[in-house]
Amino acid sequence: MMRTLVAECKIPSAPSRYEEVETMAESIGYEVVDTIVQHRKNLHHTYCIGPGKLEEIKMLVAENDIEAVVFANTLPSAQIFKIQRVLGGTEIKVIDRNLLILEVFDKRAMTKEAKLQIALAKLRYTFSWGREFLRLEGILGGQVGWSGPGDYPYHDYERTAKKRIANMEKELRDVYSKKTLLRDHRRERGFPIVALAGYTQSGKTTFFNRMSAEHKDTGLGPFTTLSTFARRIDQNNGGDNFSFILIDSIGFIEDMHPTILKAFNTTLGEISNADLILLFVDVSEDLESIFRKLNASKEILKKIAAKVPLVICANKTDRSSDLQLEEGKKLISRTFEGVPLIELSALKGINTEAVVKEAYHHLNGSASPTPSSSLELHSSP
Repeated sequence: MMRTLVAECKIPSAPSRYEEVETMAESIGYEVVDTIVQHRKNLHHTYCIGPGKLEEIKMLVAENDIEAVVFANTLPSAQIFKIQRVLGGTEIKVIDRNLLILEVFDKRAMTKEAKLQIALAKLRYTFSWGREFLRLEGILGGQVGWSGPGDYPYHDYERTAKKRIANMEKELRDVYSKKTLLRDHRRERGFPIVALAGYTQSGKTTFFNRMSAEHKDTGLGPFTTLSTFARRIDQNNGGDNFSFILIDSIGFIEDMHPTILKAFNTTLGEISNADLILLFVDVSEDLESIFRKLNASKEILKKIAAKVPLVICANKTDRSSDLQLEEGKKLISRTFEGVPLIELSALKGINTEAVVKEAYHHLNGSASPTPSSSLELHSSP
């Protein structure tokens, strides 16, 4: 396990993310031995945190044999390289929240599609780093080649990176075309599609496993599910047999970098093409966390599936007190006004039949969605 320090520069205009970063880091094998949070009015232009605080981190790195420093902030490449130089050069690993997310993705990836998406996101996210690294090497005394700082070596790097990106995009197009054919085939056979959505670790995969009798991994930490999984579900609703395709997909996360989000556009597109979305919300968390995650989920759904009918699944009631559940439901109803809400415990199987019944009504037209049951006409905060 890599001994790690988590650092954050907390400014008034942005929520704190160090706890989320700690959880993600520990879920993939980092050993978080210390955390430093600095409160500032603005991010420092050179190091994100102040130079004095960076010197403090440098001391902690030396005293505690720390091998990696993970920032809860988003860092430009120049800041990462400059921080790394202060802390001791390339022997100390310095990454930001986005690179950590990509590492989590990399650990979780099981399918060809997911692995290609992650590799493509990494290349796109770090594309500008070659030039920045070579520029800084030239400015700070490194040898960068005979064409001047960042010129000839960078052009060689850029050509190679662009070629790799083009090849990966072609491979992904081939994967996507096969998935599109499969989706069209399902529709031709008359199977409606129900997509599970929600913030990472809200219990979607637990529900998927219960409904499909699958044994997909759960509880491994954020982003246990990266690729979409689809299974036909056969149900009986009061003597009326019906079938639908249930899709489990990647969990949402707050403030995901656009480059990373773009790499998973097609995975998220499975949600866009659904006939109904079951949005899972973990009501066992504190109200502030629920509020932030509700809004993050809402913003993503407005971008990718504003017209798709929605049912909210207030999950993990087995871990919630009565008061906690009621307060959570009130918050959900204010955020998603007019959207049907069902409380359940996917883990214990409590009230899951009510979710199926609600899905049946939507899919069979006996519960015509009101305008506010999708996000197309509902944009209030």
